[in-house]
Amino acid sequence: MWRICVVLLGVGLLAGCASSRSPEQVAVLGADVADLRERMKELQEQVAELTASREVAACRLPYRTGAGLLSVGFPISPKRIPASGNVNVAVLFVDFQEAPALQGGTATDDEQTLIQEMFVNLVFGAKTYLKDMSYGTFDVTFRPLFRWLRMPHSLSGLYADSGTSLGQGISRFMLIKGAIGLADPDFNFEDIDSVVVIATPEADSIRRANALLSPDWHFYPDGQTIGNAISLGSSDWQWPGGFTIAHELGHNLGLPDLYDTSVKLDSEGNLSDEADRFAGVFGLMADSSSHSPAEMFAWSRWQLGWLRDTQVACVTSFPTSVQLTPLPKPGGIKAVVVPLTETTALVVESRRILGYDSLLRKEGALVYKIDTSVQSGKGPIVVGSVSKPPDDSALLGPGEAWNSDGYSVTVKEVTPEGDLVEITAP
Repeated sequence: MWRICVVLLGVGLLAGCASSRSPEQVAVLGADVADLRERMKELQEQVAELTASREVAACRLPYRTGAGLLSVGFPISPKRIPASGNVNVAVLFVDFQEAPALQGGTATDDEQTLIQEMFVNLVFGAKTYLKDMSYGTFDVTFRPLFRWLRMPHSLSGLYADSGTSLGQGISRFMLIKGAIGLADPDFNFEDIDSVVVIATPEADSIRRANALLSPDWHFYPDGQTIGNAISLGSSDWQWPGGFTIAHELGHNLGLPDLYDTSVKLDSEGNLSDEADRFAGVFGLMADSSSHSPAEMFAWSRWQLGWLRDTQVACVTSFPTSVQLTPLPKPGGIKAVVVPLTETTALVVESRRILGYDSLLRKEGALVYKIDTSVQSGKGPIVVGSVSKPPDDSALLGPGEAWNSDGYSVTVKEVTPEGDLVEITAP
């Protein structure tokens, strides 16, 4: 704080002396004053961030799953791709002798046109989505190789999905490794953070999307070590928009599945609504089909650094009231966090029919529980009751309240700018 006082004193002295100077000296002093004011603003922001970091320390729940590579806890593994700045993602397209693309056609023009359409439909929307979720701080550059790579082995013999998670991991590893090997002579993998391999829709024994993560899996093209990769299967082709890729990149960033991964696929390779029993329609990582637009939870954005500590209210004394700003709008408080134990907390955020929540039929405050001791796919985030997949009826309107274990969240006022919520404790 003393540094800010010194800067303020300097600004005052320079301003006082300016009147006795020549026009040229005044101009120089004016520039100095402007620089000092900018520096003062930066110092004030740094002080605010340091203060906020101390205030939210009790709410920054630690990673406690004990196993696995993904968690809702802090910190996210450094083995995941960076969550800020630009990341580079290679996109490769593969087919097979028994499942050729274009029904065996070889016309280069047709091949190029089809692959480019696939790229736009399946991939490109993820760039815009993730940039919006990060408030412009995270940018993905997709680098496609616009031609089919014919895999060297039998689809059914080596690359088809297995009945076990380990078996599927091995088959997807061989798929991605093979595709990288075929692309390597014509593709520069330097500075690549992740690789996406998209199988032709005719390859129906490769079903749903899958993410491979280090330290379990690594690839080494062009002297690089790539520890994050994604593969898409035949059932993913029916959902354009880029949300499947965005979901899998969420895993590459370190975020867990928020749907119930124990629910079995049906004959079409899809999951029933029962899989959505933990978090329903809220959050990209919660949607088992990964094809519906939805804003990412404030908690997930905070994990990734897309929300600053100054945008999180860590509440430890009661009763208290907080004005929340809707997630898609810039600025303001985005989340109220109430720590319950070392691994559990309540979170409140404001959702509106804005941005990627445009399909909501109701607006209001959303309350959910975090448990950093729960593994990916087992309910580390739960909205409402797990007996019913939560939908937008879980949002609290004016005067409505959420109650559990003596804690209460009540919406006191609703305006276009957000929700004023009051939190009480037992």
